[in-house]
Amino acid sequence: MGNKIQIQLNSKFYFPNQTIQGMVIIEDSQDTLKEFSKLYIHLQGEEAWDKGFECLESSDFNVFHSQFKMLKDINEERNPEDQKLKIQKTIAIPFTYALPDNIPGSMKREKGYKLKIDYSMSLIAETLKLDRIVLKKLPIIVNQYAVRQNISRSISNSHAMRGFWHTYQGIAKLECKYSGEEFSIGDSIHLELQVDLRESKQYIQEIVISLNKRTTINDREPKVIIEQISKHHLPGIVQGIVQTIKKSIVLFDFNNKIELSTTGQQIKVDYLIRIQANSTLFNLNNNDLRIDIPINLFQRRIKSNDLKYETNQIKDLFHLYDVVKL
Repeated sequence: MGNKIQIQLNSKFYFPNQTIQGMVIIEDSQDTLKEFSKLYIHLQGEEAWDKGFECLESSDFNVFHSQFKMLKDINEERNPEDQKLKIQKTIAIPFTYALPDNIPGSMKREKGYKLKIDYSMSLIAETLKLDRIVLKKLPIIVNQYAVRQNISRSISNSHAMRGFWHTYQGIAKLECKYSGEEFSIGDSIHLELQVDLRESKQYIQEIVISLNKRTTINDREPKVIIEQISKHHLPGIVQGIVQTIKKSIVLFDFNNKIELSTTGQQIKVDYLIRIQANSTLFNLNNNDLRIDIPINLFQRRIKSNDLKYETNQIKDLFHLYDVVKL
């Protein structure tokens, strides 16, 4: 097995103020890294004025955003006698970055020039002589024009409850407020639940929030596949009161592989957050105090140019590699 260094990111597209999660994976690289002392990761935003296919020289680029941090001090792994790095197994080094929330979009300039924003992430090695070498560089595609968290939505469900023997138990109301219209993998959606039991004689034993991945396959007959990713159990509500509960749900974690649509209209992948209020007194045939919130993922058709770099979705790397936590 030859030397191999790669970067895996949790998504292909990002929004402003979104978290970038990823891993640097190093395999059988004692020969490659024997002259290196430290590994860094660098997230950088550059701007350039262009006009059509014509672009100003790179010397005119202006670096307007930069995050630079050390991933690993290789000297800690080095044998002091022979000054060589000895890595017996593949290691994976996780990292997290946050994009700024004020990423500038395109602006017009005189003579028809346009401001082009480019983000990139680089893996940089520092040598024993303190020189720095770029080992990998990946483009980071940012949707600069996205307006996020500016639309407050509310979805509600009122239900006439019945207990055993179909005895009328009053009306319970479940309402959820959240912000955002289009999300990307790695985002958090902030939910605010309000349960109104003032007109109900029952109580809610628990509230269950589940995050589900919904895949719609449009063939001759549309087929919908729903897979549960995570499930959260929240405390119940006593009768006769109104209670507000806040909960944040992350639309990605390292333990789940999320695929984006690569076939245009044939396959659509989105999320479904299901909120279910449960009571032991509900009649089994009449217990649908539930809210379903569809979460649209930012997707587009994948072009061939987008596939030239290795930003695959993170798999369950914790079981495949020795993970070095920062």
